[in-house]
Amino acid sequence: MLNDACRQARVAGALWLVVILASVSSLAVQSTQPRIAFAALEFGAVCYLGVTVLLYVLFKPVDGTLALFAAACGVIGLTSGGDTSPTHAPSESAFLVEMVFFGFQILTTGFLITRSTLIPRVLGFLLMLGGASYIINSFTNFVAPDVGRHLMPFIVPIAILGEGALTLWLLVKGVKAP
Repeated sequence: MLNDACRQARVAGALWLVVILASVSSLAVQSTQPRIAFAALEFGAVCYLGVTVLLYVLFKPVDGTLALFAAACGVIGLTSGGDTSPTHAPSESAFLVEMVFFGFQILTTGFLITRSTLIPRVLGFLLMLGGASYIINSFTNFVAPDVGRHLMPFIVPIAILGEGALTLWLLVKGVKAP
């Protein structure tokens, strides 16, 4: 069923879109319905695991070691939010730790895109900027939380632009045949 790279890319794009929608839904209801928010995040996490596996399969031919590193970062990011609960929002520090790993996954995936012919390189550069923004935001918040809080509104849109552009490209265009 998923033996064709274009189909794999489109499924990855669809799953990534579900992840984005689940995250937005979770944020929207967190204060009034924390159990629904928790369920949405967990569902999104399973979908993101699918995205991670499909991106690994797509980019393994480009550089197997970097594709594996990106996939490992994605899995670790999913499992590093250890203080989650159906009745309480994840702590800020758990979120920032997750974003370090997701940032490295996104940065590496962007680099792999720039080294491949599957997807336009400009999307790889946008994704690399997004990954770097997650990493910068997390470490700034670890070291200087007051600065990090002021930096976040400027950094997050960069990440959203990169991830959103790639999500739409994968969903609509897929990838070029290798």
